[in-house]
Amino acid sequence: MNRLLFIIPIFILSILYADCSDLTYEECLYWSGYCEWNEDLEVCQDIGGGGDNDIEYGPYQFEFLTESDGIRQSSLYNGTLLYYPLEANPPYASIVLIDAFGDEYGLQGWAEYFASYGFIAMTIGNFDRGLRDDDSQWDYADRALGLLDAIETIKQEDLRELSPLYSQVDIVSFAVSGYSTSGGGAHTAATMDSTLKAAILLNPAVAFLDSLNCPAETDYYCLIEEHLNHDVPVLIFAGENELGELDPVYEDMWALPQYEYVPETTDKTYFESAGEGHGSSFWPAGDVADFSLAWLNYFLRDDDAYCQFLISPPQSTSQFFTTLGCSSIISYDINNDGLINDEDLISLVISIINENQTINSSDINFDSFEDIFDLLILADYLQVM
Repeated sequence: MNRLLFIIPIFILSILYADCSDLTYEECLYWSGYCEWNEDLEVCQDIGGGGDNDIEYGPYQFEFLTESDGIRQSSLYNGTLLYYPLEANPPYASIVLIDAFGDEYGLQGWAEYFASYGFIAMTIGNFDRGLRDDDSQWDYADRALGLLDAIETIKQEDLRELSPLYSQVDIVSFAVSGYSTSGGGAHTAATMDSTLKAAILLNPAVAFLDSLNCPAETDYYCLIEEHLNHDVPVLIFAGENELGELDPVYEDMWALPQYEYVPETTDKTYFESAGEGHGSSFWPAGDVADFSLAWLNYFLRDDDAYCQFLISPPQSTSQFFTTLGCSSIISYDINNDGLINDEDLISLVISIINENQTINSSDINFDSFEDIFDLLILADYLQVM
């Protein structure tokens, strides 16, 4: 027991202070859940995932802004990439993302993915410990404050007349996301700001600084049920083999305990990828990407058509839990006239011919496109009515 208590503060301090690039070869192997050794460059680097070909982009082209383009700078995060869609339908809902360690490029793939489906997606960077005072920590709460301050940056783009996003931002629809320890930062943000519409937690780990409830042996960092008493909808990703990859002290701070500690009255989902580890949601691919997109459409765009999809366990999951409930079945009333008939089929055909690639109730199979596959589903439904 004494040995375990000795390991805990070392583990937590390592999470708070270290970037993968700071680690030696031996340390890099030890933190294999977060980092990997690059044999060619002989450096330790953040765990990567996938590649550009793995991303199934949406219908919209996108661009990005940096602070050199005139967007607001902040002392609460370290650099940003602000992606936005082209020729989509404003006002745009937004999501802010942060990687476990390192700069704003870590979750660039996720930002591009969301922007291609009509969202503003902003990534922010972590602070290097060399840029901060020796006595300060870059912990979960710091990440949370950075995410929330980035939302203010997006809101100011709505007011900046020289911005391509001038008067195009939905200033009340925001989500936060982060990977690993920064997934914990995103979860912390949900406890700080009840106005958030959603959070997407990518293999999260979180501990709270609590001198009343956490032991001194852990430098007063821990996770208990009271820490996650919030009502922000949370989608929590994990890997089936994740816990086995990490130090045993991680057991009380990873994804599943977080899901269990969030109140049952809060909309929450636990999505565990079968056969995957700590990097199961680092890259936007497969069911992880589809579920994340549906989560944003449902909670940021209030599109009820995605509810049935979100309560159906994907075949790629080893465990799947949710408190989300759907009040209605899939709507085949495409033209919203209160009837389901051939007129709906005609409306869908016209929409497809006109290449009206909108994300709405016409997307019957929830793949974010209106196409022949939706037409076949509707035709089959009408045939058996």
